Amino acid sequence: MNSIESIGEDIRILRLKNGFSQEQLALNAGVNTSYIGQIERGEKNPTIKILEQISIALEITLVDLFNFV
Repeated sequence: MNSIESIGEDIRILRLKNGFSQEQLALNAGVNTSYIGQIERGEKNPTIKILEQISIALEITLVDLFNFV
C-alpha cells in the first residue's frame, strides 16, 4: 500500500469512527462526494488544502491526520 492509499484508508477509518457517510464528510469539508470516495480508494492525490478541509470536518488537526498514518 502506498502513502496515498494509506491516507485514503485512514480517512475512511476516521470517517466511519465519526459516524459520517461519505456525503456528510464531503458536505462538511466542502468537497464533492465522489472526490471523497476517490481519495479513500487511493485514486486521487489530494492537496494539503483539501486534506486540511477534511481534517477540520473530522475535528482533528492536519498533524493528527498525518500521525494517524
